Amino acid sequence: MKKLLKLNPQYLISIGLIVACIGGIFFDVTSDTGLGITLLGCTSVISGAIIGLIQRNKS
Repeated sequence: MKKLLKLNPQYLISIGLIVACIGGIFFDVTSDTGLGITLLGCTSVISGAIIGLIQRNKS
C-alpha cells in the first residue's frame, strides 16, 4: 500500500486520459472493445485522483 501511495498521480491521470481517448475512438455500438478500453482509462484517472487526494491530505 505504501508503494502505491508513493506513485506520482500525474502519471496515472495522463495515461488514463490517453487510454480513454483511444477507447472513444474504438467505441462502437456493436462491439464492447471500445467500452472496455474507455472504462479502463477512466478507472486509471479516478485511481490517480484518489491517490493524489490521499497524498495531499497526508502532507
